[in-house]
Amino acid sequence: MSQLFNFSFQTLAGAPDSAGAINKNQVVYAHTTQTTKTLLVLSDGSSRIANNTLATVKSGFGLVSIGTPTRVDGALWTKGEVLVNQDYLAQVYNDTSVRRVELNWPATAPIVFTTATTLPSIVSAAAAADKGYAEFVCLLTQSGATAPTVTVIKNEISENVSASYVSAGVYNLVFGSISTTLKGAGVFPASNGSLNITLQNGNYIDPITTALWFEAYRSTDARIAIESYDGTDLTDGLLVGAMLQVRLYY
Repeated sequence: MSQLFNFSFQTLAGAPDSAGAINKNQVVYAHTTQTTKTLLVLSDGSSRIANNTLATVKSGFGLVSIGTPTRVDGALWTKGEVLVNQDYLAQVYNDTSVRRVELNWPATAPIVFTTATTLPSIVSAAAAADKGYAEFVCLLTQSGATAPTVTVIKNEISENVSASYVSAGVYNLVFGSISTTLKGAGVFPASNGSLNITLQNGNYIDPITTALWFEAYRSTDARIAIESYDGTDLTDGLLVGAMLQVRLYY
């Protein structure tokens, strides 16, 4: 399926060029040339400078961020964050502290980027690029004065999640190493337009008839707070098989 995106182009010499549209499949990778400009490397071997920001290209095309590489094909890289097209992403090799991101373009001499961005971050970015958001889903059960038990169903946002007990009816989920390649640059953005959190308790209790209700919200850059109420009282032991869903939009 084709995906066209509007661009305002300029020539490599910096002169204004005509506006146009380009198919996603033509773009192999992109990187920042200046704060407000993006260089597109195309599948025919040419390149174009666009007045569009890297962020608009990233969200418009659904490209995968691999962070800021240190090298490309063995040569030093000094051009900032790189976005790659999933259609050209062949494999990511995890080599201790660095990753080798290999593109299958051109077929005779594939491009290889070296980046310190973690493998989970690149995987998260790929999931977000495909859907438009990265997602965390888990089940929560809590009893007594203890931290909730967390059963992770899906984690496309961070490398790990831990739960803690704060006080009666109040608990924290801390997300370790949120992907820096996602929107938010490694933190939960303080905006419901980018971050959406929902909490649904298990079906064993009807909150309407028992006055139980629950809240889940961003409390810090890497933390979500959960509160459980019986009427106006914060109360332990109300979460049983609850489902928490966090979406970090691309």
